[in-house]
Amino acid sequence: MDDERLEEKCLFEIRSGMYDEPIKSPGTVTKEGARIVYSWAEKHNDNEKETFFVMTLIKEESKAIVVRNGDVTSRMVFEAGNKTTSTMNTPFGPIDVVIDTDYINFPGGLIDGAEVSYTLDPDSGEPIRNIFSIKRLLQNEEI
Repeated sequence: MDDERLEEKCLFEIRSGMYDEPIKSPGTVTKEGARIVYSWAEKHNDNEKETFFVMTLIKEESKAIVVRNGDVTSRMVFEAGNKTTSTMNTPFGPIDVVIDTDYINFPGGLIDGAEVSYTLDPDSGEPIRNIFSIKRLLQNEEI
Protein backbone atom coordinates (compact mmCIF):
# COMPACT_ATOMS: atom_id res chain seq x y z
CA MET A 1 0.00 0.00 0.00
CA ASP A 2 2.66 2.54 -1.02
CA ASP A 3 0.06 4.98 -2.36
CA GLU A 4 -1.70 5.19 1.00
CA ARG A 5 -1.75 8.60 2.71
CA LEU A 6 -1.64 8.82 6.50
CA GLU A 7 -1.71 12.14 8.35
CA GLU A 8 -1.31 12.56 12.08
CA LYS A 9 -1.16 15.61 14.37
CA CYS A 10 1.76 15.62 16.77
CA LEU A 11 4.17 17.74 18.77
CA PHE A 12 7.70 18.34 17.44
CA GLU A 13 10.96 19.30 19.06
CA ILE A 14 13.08 21.28 16.62
CA ARG A 15 16.78 21.90 17.16
CA SER A 16 19.07 24.05 15.07
CA GLY A 17 22.35 25.85 15.52
CA MET A 18 20.37 28.94 14.45
CA TYR A 19 18.34 28.84 17.70
CA ASP A 20 19.57 29.17 21.29
CA GLU A 21 17.07 26.63 22.64
CA PRO A 22 15.04 23.80 21.10
CA ILE A 23 11.56 24.80 19.94
CA LYS A 24 8.42 22.79 20.59
CA SER A 25 5.73 23.20 17.96
CA PRO A 26 2.52 21.38 17.05
CA GLY A 27 2.34 20.12 13.50
CA THR A 28 1.53 17.17 11.30
CA VAL A 29 3.36 14.16 9.92
CA THR A 30 2.04 12.88 6.61
CA LYS A 31 3.20 9.63 5.04
CA GLU A 32 2.61 9.58 1.30
CA GLY A 33 3.94 6.30 -0.05
CA ALA A 34 7.71 6.38 0.50
CA ARG A 35 7.71 10.11 1.33
CA ILE A 36 7.35 11.62 4.79
CA VAL A 37 6.18 15.23 5.12
CA TYR A 38 6.54 17.29 8.31
CA SER A 39 4.55 20.56 8.60
CA TRP A 40 4.85 23.05 11.46
CA ALA A 41 4.94 26.77 12.32
CA GLU A 42 7.44 28.79 14.34
CA LYS A 43 7.31 32.18 16.02
CA HIS A 44 10.39 33.17 18.01
CA ASN A 45 9.23 36.53 19.36
CA ASP A 46 6.34 38.99 19.26
CA ASN A 47 8.05 41.17 16.65
CA GLU A 48 8.09 38.54 13.94
CA LYS A 49 5.20 36.95 12.14
CA GLU A 50 4.65 33.21 12.21
CA THR A 51 6.79 31.21 9.77
CA PHE A 52 5.38 28.07 8.18
CA PHE A 53 7.60 25.12 7.25
CA VAL A 54 7.04 22.01 5.16
CA MET A 55 9.84 19.43 5.06
CA THR A 56 9.54 16.56 2.57
CA LEU A 57 11.87 13.58 3.05
CA ILE A 58 12.59 11.33 0.08
CA LYS A 59 14.76 8.52 1.42
CA GLU A 60 15.30 6.67 -1.88
CA GLU A 61 16.85 9.87 -3.32
CA SER A 62 18.74 10.86 -0.11
CA LYS A 63 16.94 14.19 -0.35
CA ALA A 64 15.09 16.61 1.92
CA ILE A 65 13.16 19.61 0.60
CA VAL A 66 12.32 22.43 3.02
CA VAL A 67 9.85 25.16 2.04
CA ARG A 68 9.70 28.18 4.34
CA ASN A 69 7.05 30.93 4.21
CA GLY A 70 7.23 33.93 6.53
CA ASP A 71 9.49 36.98 6.94
CA VAL A 72 11.96 34.87 4.95
CA THR A 73 10.74 32.61 2.16
CA SER A 74 12.76 29.89 0.49
CA ARG A 75 12.72 26.43 -1.03
CA MET A 76 15.90 24.58 -0.11
CA VAL A 77 16.92 21.18 -1.41
CA PHE A 78 19.32 19.09 0.68
CA GLU A 79 20.97 16.16 -1.13
CA ALA A 80 23.44 14.04 0.82
CA GLY A 81 26.92 14.40 -0.64
CA ASN A 82 25.88 17.07 -3.18
CA LYS A 83 25.77 20.85 -3.46
CA THR A 84 22.51 22.57 -4.40
CA THR A 85 21.57 26.22 -4.80
CA SER A 86 18.65 28.24 -3.49
CA THR A 87 17.49 31.80 -2.99
CA MET A 88 16.28 33.10 0.35
CA ASN A 89 13.93 36.05 -0.07
CA THR A 90 14.41 38.30 2.96
CA PRO A 91 13.12 41.76 3.97
CA PHE A 92 16.61 42.99 2.94
CA GLY A 93 16.42 41.45 -0.53
CA PRO A 94 17.23 38.05 -2.04
CA ILE A 95 20.24 36.08 -0.84
CA ASP A 96 21.60 33.31 -3.06
CA VAL A 97 23.02 30.35 -1.14
CA VAL A 98 24.90 27.15 -1.91
CA ILE A 99 23.86 24.22 0.31
CA ASP A 100 26.50 21.51 0.86
CA THR A 101 24.76 18.60 2.61
CA ASP A 102 26.95 16.27 4.68
CA TYR A 103 24.25 13.76 5.60
CA ILE A 104 20.54 13.23 6.17
CA ASN A 105 19.31 10.85 8.89
CA PHE A 106 15.87 9.64 7.91
CA PRO A 107 13.12 8.38 10.24
CA GLY A 108 13.30 4.70 11.03
CA GLY A 109 14.11 2.27 13.78
CA LEU A 110 14.04 4.10 17.09
CA ILE A 111 14.18 7.57 15.53
CA ASP A 112 10.85 9.27 14.85
CA GLY A 113 12.31 12.33 13.18
CA ALA A 114 15.07 13.50 10.88
CA GLU A 115 18.43 15.25 11.05
CA VAL A 116 20.24 17.21 8.33
CA SER A 117 23.88 18.30 8.58
CA TYR A 118 24.90 20.97 6.07
CA THR A 119 26.91 24.07 5.30
CA LEU A 120 25.07 27.11 3.97
CA ASP A 121 27.31 29.36 1.86
CA PRO A 122 25.60 32.70 1.15
CA ASP A 123 26.79 34.93 -1.66
CA SER A 124 28.55 37.01 1.04
CA GLY A 125 31.06 34.16 1.27
CA GLU A 126 30.78 33.45 5.01
CA PRO A 127 29.77 29.74 5.28
CA ILE A 128 27.50 28.69 8.14
CA ARG A 129 27.63 25.09 9.39
CA ASN A 130 24.44 23.77 10.92
CA ILE A 131 22.73 20.61 12.09
CA PHE A 132 18.96 20.78 11.97
CA SER A 133 16.80 18.12 13.59
CA ILE A 134 13.10 17.56 14.01
CA LYS A 135 11.87 14.92 16.42
CA ARG A 136 8.35 13.80 17.02
CA LEU A 137 7.60 13.84 20.74
CA LEU A 138 5.58 11.09 22.36
CA GLN A 139 3.73 13.53 24.61
CA ASN A 140 0.89 14.94 22.52
CA GLU A 141 -1.09 16.53 25.36
CA GLU A 142 -0.08 20.07 24.30
CA ILE A 143 -1.64 19.84 20.83
